[in-house]
Amino acid sequence: MPATPKKAATIILLRDCAPKGFEVFLLKRHEQSSFMGSNYVFPGGRVDQEDGSIETCALCKGVAPEEAHRIFAEELSPQECLGHWIAGIRELFEEGGILLAYDHVGNLLQFKDEGDRLKLIDYRDQLQKRKATVCQIAMEANIFLALDQLHYYAHWITPEARSERFDTRFFLARHPEGQEASFDQKETTAEVWLTPRQAFEENVKGKMALSPPALKIMEDLSRYKTIEEVFDSLRGKEVRMILPILTKLSNEPTILLPWDPEYEVFKRSDIPSSIDQGMASQPGDNTTRLILRQGFWYPYCQVNPVRSASPF
Repeated sequence: MPATPKKAATIILLRDCAPKGFEVFLLKRHEQSSFMGSNYVFPGGRVDQEDGSIETCALCKGVAPEEAHRIFAEELSPQECLGHWIAGIRELFEEGGILLAYDHVGNLLQFKDEGDRLKLIDYRDQLQKRKATVCQIAMEANIFLALDQLHYYAHWITPEARSERFDTRFFLARHPEGQEASFDQKETTAEVWLTPRQAFEENVKGKMALSPPALKIMEDLSRYKTIEEVFDSLRGKEVRMILPILTKLSNEPTILLPWDPEYEVFKRSDIPSSIDQGMASQPGDNTTRLILRQGFWYPYCQVNPVRSASPF
């Protein structure tokens, strides 16, 4: 029986970078991590029960529980839905050091002097050591979590073959001025800002291992030149759930994405008489499957990428 996936939220943090366009923030997970160890991922983690509490929701601005429920269109309660936005902000602060919040007059937080910077570090430390909750920090600092800075982008569920699984919502957010992103030196051991194309190519070259969702998302983001183009693409977009299939083909672990032409075949547990993994993907293609080789997931297209239907 497949393990029940845990609810999670992840933030894809973007910053302008002329003349390259824009960059994305990535963290390297600790090599001893039970999930995606040594892989580069976006900041994120589990949705805690407290994230959707009435007390925490009252310290948020920009998205109401009913709106979050409408956006997700799921059987979760409005508070549970909103908890994903709150968890994303909390995890970004814990793992990446960025706090998306408004001050008492409605401005995004900026930490320009040393005192403010040290206060931010202290709040992050309290949160990591569970000495304070994000709700308590917001009350003490007289701030409101800026939920409208998050833009719902993707929904991935870990393949059923994995023993540890997550039901993860991905949000886009712009890097706020006056704050500096950094890894937490606990769950993560390194940080990097790269353009989507650079990140995709570093993985393909075997230099930087991306998690499967991060690799596919980088491929999709590489189609855009600016952050504004990325946000414009979200208008009227329906976010569809992505549940990959993890199998083994020609003795190689392989992930098939829902738009792969053989996805339904493997979903029925049928084994094709012949194996054709397709062609190696390039930035701008639409990868349909990923093959694990020496710790790196390599992207392949099973059909002509021009005719392939993208979920994004």
